[in-house]
Amino acid sequence: MNSPSDLHSRADRWFIRRGLPQFVLDYRSDTDVWTRASPFLFVTFLLLIVGGSVEADAAGVLLVALAGCALVVGFVIANIRGGRRWYALPRRVGPGILIVYVAVPTVLSLLATRSWQAGLTTLLSALGLLALAWVVTWIALIPLVLWAVRWTFLRVGDASRLATRALPLLLVVVAIIFFTTEIWQVAGTLPAAWLWASIGLLLLVGFGFMMSRVPREIRELEAPADRAAIAAACVGTPLEHAVDGLGSAGEPESLTRMQRANVGVVIVAAQAVQFTLFGLVVWVFFVLLSVVAISLPVQQLWLTGLATVDVLWTLNGDHGLTREALRVATFIAGFSVLYAAVYSASDGTYRQAFHDDIQRSLTRAMCVRQAYLALKSEETTPADPAGADAPPATPPQ
Repeated sequence: MNSPSDLHSRADRWFIRRGLPQFVLDYRSDTDVWTRASPFLFVTFLLLIVGGSVEADAAGVLLVALAGCALVVGFVIANIRGGRRWYALPRRVGPGILIVYVAVPTVLSLLATRSWQAGLTTLLSALGLLALAWVVTWIALIPLVLWAVRWTFLRVGDASRLATRALPLLLVVVAIIFFTTEIWQVAGTLPAAWLWASIGLLLLVGFGFMMSRVPREIRELEAPADRAAIAAACVGTPLEHAVDGLGSAGEPESLTRMQRANVGVVIVAAQAVQFTLFGLVVWVFFVLLSVVAISLPVQQLWLTGLATVDVLWTLNGDHGLTREALRVATFIAGFSVLYAAVYSASDGTYRQAFHDDIQRSLTRAMCVRQAYLALKSEETTPADPAGADAPPATPPQ
């Protein structure tokens, strides 16, 4: 029989693996975020120590090596003395540990190199890594992306439906554009920074279309579920057996602002992965088409006076892959992602199919959350003393 704390920890991990860390009760930086990021922090801590001594002399390198070994040994001894496994992660990462993470590599870099520039570089690197670790772990970015990719591949039919519905009309439009001089002169000569800025603008508009229906979908998810639906949703989760003893599902707590944002991120991430795969298919198609259908002399003629064709790979002399073709294919792929986002938001059939799939997945998470909160509430509610429900005794006359 699992203890309540073990059951809650497993349920917390279930939410996090689905990109819903905000569903965890009392989600805190010291006990939830930094502890999960501690393997990354440990590895980067050692790398910061080593990197800070790159320009050091032999004495500085020896100092850094001894300090690094001492820290690792101290970590192992602290775990053993605390009754934990020697490699166990800390249960809480407070400000003191974070200060050590930043201060120790910085001081060692200053001592080893005797250069304030090296110390400042190490300091800024440590702060940047801390910020990156906090953001990625706080929103459970890696589990969220893995879940979205897995969800997409398990529902290849939706992606195929999107491709078969959206591609025919899209190919008619972009194929005509692809064989025009203007698109090669515009996209083929763009510097990398401006090309990605253009792609970013297209993706930003597509993101707006994806977000247009998210608030409505979140409101639909907040409808309360009955006990039977909760029990069915909890099958295969850590709460599968615990929910059998649940007296009442109760009224679900409304989602907080952070939880609504978390659910919105999950919805958008699932769509974004699907649209990214769609854009990748379009990109590969037009790269191959440029190699087969547009010869190098034609590409050079289209770009005369603007740029010289940069050939990356040659096929039979007159055909090959060029850097300009990659730029044009990338621009068209970005436009295709925008088109797919607009199409999915306006096409009722595809929208319903996609909405049903993602809705079922998130509805299950909401039911598990309702059981999770109900179990927490029952554990924290003190039992009534014996005889509390008995009528008061009649006072003596």
